[in-house]
Amino acid sequence: MKKEFEYLVFDLGNGVELKLVKVAAKGKTFTIGTTKEDQEKVATDYFSGKRPAQMDFEDSASVTLTGDYYIGQFEVNRAQFCRFVEEMKYVTDAEMSEGGYGFNEETMKFEGRDKKYTWQNTGVSTAGEKHPVTNVSRNDARKFCEWLMKKSDGKIKLLEVRLPGEAEWEYACRAGSSGRFCFGDEGEKLADFANIADASWHERFPNPQAIKGKDGHVFAAPVGQFKPNDFGVYDMHGNVWEWCDDFFGKYSALPKEGNARQTKSQGEGRPVLRGGSWGLPPVACRSANRYLVGAGPSRYGAAGFRVIAVP
Repeated sequence: MKKEFEYLVFDLGNGVELKLVKVAAKGKTFTIGTTKEDQEKVATDYFSGKRPAQMDFEDSASVTLTGDYYIGQFEVNRAQFCRFVEEMKYVTDAEMSEGGYGFNEETMKFEGRDKKYTWQNTGVSTAGEKHPVTNVSRNDARKFCEWLMKKSDGKIKLLEVRLPGEAEWEYACRAGSSGRFCFGDEGEKLADFANIADASWHERFPNPQAIKGKDGHVFAAPVGQFKPNDFGVYDMHGNVWEWCDDFFGKYSALPKEGNARQTKSQGEGRPVLRGGSWGLPPVACRSANRYLVGAGPSRYGAAGFRVIAVP
C-alpha cells in the first residue's frame, strides 16, 4: 500500500520548485547515536574489533522531539541553488576565497582548494542541474535558508526555515529504524537506497569496504535516484554529506525544547556533517555517524545540504 505524505512546496521561480515532506515528530522519543553494544558490533564488522576513538562522538541518548517539521525530500540541487544565486546576486565563500574541491578528470585525482572549483564546477563533467549542490559552506547554506523563508506562500505559517538540528536530521534519517541504516543493518542493501562506495567505485578507486553491488554512480547522483525511506525522504545515506545547524557536543547535553537543537556551545565551535557520501563505505554512511569538520567557512566537493521548515 502506497504511503501518503504531506508536502510543503516552495516556488523558486523560473519553473523551479523545492519540495519538503512533513515529519510527524511531536512527542516522539528515539535513541540518537549508537549504544555501547552496537558500537562494539560496528567495531567488529568494520574495524577488526578495534573500536575507533571517533565513536565516542556517537554515545547514545534518549531524545523526545517537541514539534513536527518539514524536511527537504531531496538534497538541495544546483538548479535550486542557482535561483538563489541569481536572485540575491550571492557569492559563495569558496568563490570569495581560494576556491573549493573537485576531481581533475585529466589527472584522475581529487584536488583543492582551487579557484576553479565552486558550486558550479566540481570537475565532474556529467554533473547537471539535478545533482546536489556542493562546495557550499554552512554559512552559504544558512543564507539560502534565509532566502527560502521569504518564498513562503503563507498557506502554512512558518516559524523558520533553517538547516536541520542533529536530532531532527537523525530522526528523519532513521525513519523509525533503530538499526545502522533506515532499513536495518545490512550494508549491501544500501545499493537500493544510497549512492555510496560500490563495485563501480572500487574499480576506479579501490576500497576494500566498498559494497559488492552497483548503485550506478561513481560520483554524486542526481537527487532522488534511489528508494526513499519510510518517511518519504531520499538520499539521507550517501550521495553527499549534509550540513547540520547546531553546535557539536555530547547528546546527553541536548536541550529538552526546540526539537533538541543545540543552540548553546559546549566549548566546540566546529560544525558537523551527516550522512556520508558517494565515495565512502557503509560504516561512514550510518544514521548515527557524525563528521566533525574544521572551523571557519569549510566547504567540500562532496558536501551539500537539505533544509527544514518549522511550522
